[in-house]
Amino acid sequence: MTAHWGLPDPATVEGSDTDRWVAFRDTFKALDNRIRIFTSLPLASLDRIKLQEHLNAIGNAPSRTVTR
Repeated sequence: MTAHWGLPDPATVEGSDTDRWVAFRDTFKALDNRIRIFTSLPLASLDRIKLQEHLNAIGNAPSRTVTR
């Protein structure tokens, strides 16, 4: 089973050091959020189709929902 959780590549951001730092921070937060959602899934109770649906939905999760 696979899932594609595409995000913009922060290494391609042009601008100031702060702009680049923010891009990497935002990408980290998006991945952290998606991984947290994934690890909270009730894997033992999901069949293969439902698990794939959840994985696809996680890939569509907003990328800026985690704040610190």
